[in-house]
Amino acid sequence: MNNALGEKPAPFGAPETTVEPGWGGGFFETGRPRLGGLEQPVQFNDAQAAVLNALADTIIPPHPDWPNASEVDLVAFCGRYITPSGYKNKHFPFADADSFTAALDKLGQAFVDADPAERAKAFEALEKAEDPFFEQIRALVYYGYYSRPEVVIAIRKNVPAGKDYHGPPLPYGYIQSLEPWDETTLAQANENGSYLETEQVTRVDLSKLTWTK
Repeated sequence: MNNALGEKPAPFGAPETTVEPGWGGGFFETGRPRLGGLEQPVQFNDAQAAVLNALADTIIPPHPDWPNASEVDLVAFCGRYITPSGYKNKHFPFADADSFTAALDKLGQAFVDADPAERAKAFEALEKAEDPFFEQIRALVYYGYYSRPEVVIAIRKNVPAGKDYHGPPLPYGYIQSLEPWDETTLAQANENGSYLETEQVTRVDLSKLTWTK
């Protein structure tokens, strides 16, 4: 059953109306992404999890001063931020469970068993082929890794400028910049300033300006 606007969170995501999956599916949430990702994460089998961890260590190679990417539970993180099967993508990184798991299956045990140089070559091949999976997994690994508590501690310890680093910023960033501005929002903005459409902006002639002491 769909949830009405403003009621308790939907099974998958934000507290907004959801739709049942069907032919072609529908958006599984109509609002912002749920803080913390899906309440019911997409599940991976053991083989897929092994490929994910191998990919994580390929994208962020192990280093003695930093937690290994394969050991900070990025599998669960990925499961919370890809779109469940049967629904359309709406939020970054626009990865749906069916194509995402198919990409993991395609890499398979051969990728897990390969040495670091062979893994890097296989991952580079995804980039050259402009495979959407390349950007999806790269984004998930980077965002997941650098949001892990143990990595935050390592940043404070190992990076001189990171001693006061406290983890990711606001959960949704600057909402007013990320979401479309409607007439009401624009009217509120005009109360404290002004707004011009791009077509109304004109160039200022600065050719006659001079510097004086």
